Amino acid sequence: MQKVFSIFSIALLLVVFSQCISDQRALNRRLVQEAAILNAATPIMLNEHTRFDGASVTSDNRFRYHYTVLHTTNPDSLVNSSLQEFKEMVRILYFTSPEMAIFRENNVIVDWNFNDEHGRTIRTVTIKPEDYQ
Repeated sequence: MQKVFSIFSIALLLVVFSQCISDQRALNRRLVQEAAILNAATPIMLNEHTRFDGASVTSDNRFRYHYTVLHTTNPDSLVNSSLQEFKEMVRILYFTSPEMAIFRENNVIVDWNFNDEHGRTIRTVTIKPEDYQ
């Protein structure tokens, strides 16, 4: 009887584990589709200094937005001067936007990567699930 219980327990654990992996793969496919939709319209200038270059998704379902800061001699200062306002705007957007529900409902970490014209990372802003729950 104990042997049957052990086999049943192992089988149940395998089913639960495979379901978790399957859910993560389905989420990854959905996030990749969202990135592809955004990427279809890139690159796009958002203002005189900021170009949206695209989005990507990591294998662990981290969603990344990629921006380039242009036409300035001090891109670091430009990004840092508006950082607090940007973070607040993102927080509000995540609480109120139906389009952002996929991130909220699936505890997705989101990065906004800002690079200069030479590809050097200026700043990465990361929003974790606990920041918008």
